[in-house]
Amino acid sequence: MTVMGCLFAGGAGRRLGGVEKALIEVSGSPLWKRATHRITPMVDQMVVTGPTAPEWSEAVPGLVFVQDFQPNGEPIGPAGGLLAALEHCLREKGPESLLLTVPIDAPFFPVDLFAQLSTGRGNARAALVETEFRLQPTFGLWSCALAPDVRSCVKQGKLALHAIADHVGAVKVRFQAEDEAFLNINTPEDIQRAEAVATLLEQS
Repeated sequence: MTVMGCLFAGGAGRRLGGVEKALIEVSGSPLWKRATHRITPMVDQMVVTGPTAPEWSEAVPGLVFVQDFQPNGEPIGPAGGLLAALEHCLREKGPESLLLTVPIDAPFFPVDLFAQLSTGRGNARAALVETEFRLQPTFGLWSCALAPDVRSCVKQGKLALHAIADHVGAVKVRFQAEDEAFLNINTPEDIQRAEAVATLLEQS
C-alpha cells in the first residue's frame, strides 16, 4: 500500500495582497519548506496541486505537480486539488493506496498526522481532522478508490471538502492539539501569530 502526500497549493492569497503563500517565511523558513519537511517522513511519495506548477517544487526531490481539476477552466478550490490528486494516485498506485492531504500554508501540523488519521479511520474510506473547536477538512486521509465518488460530487456542484467527506462516509478523528497546530496562514495577522508560535517552539 502506497501513502501519497498531497500539498494543496492553489490558494490565491488575496488577503495577503496576492502573494504566493508557499513563499511566505515563518522564522526564516518558507511555508513550502516547512510543509514538505513535516509531511515527508509520513508518506512514500508527494504531489503538489494547484492551477500551475510552482517554481519552488523543483527544489523538492521527487515532488510531482498535479494540476487542479478545473471545470470550464475555472478553479473550484481544494475540491479540484483533491479530485486531481486522487485520480493521479489511483492511476499510478491503484485503489489500495492512500492520500494524505495538507494545505501548503500550515506550518505546524502534527508530525503524527498520518498515524492518528490512519488509526482513527478504522474501516472508513476517509478521515478528517477535528479539533475541540472546529473541523479541519483540508487535513485528511482518503482512499484513492474514492476518486470516482469525488468526481461525482464535483459534477453535482458539491465542492466543500466537508460535504464531499460526508458523501463518502468519512469519519472525524479528534486531535487533542491546540488550534495553532492546524493554523492556516491567510492574513497578515496569521503571519504574526505563526511567528509567535515558531518562537515558542524554538524556545521549548
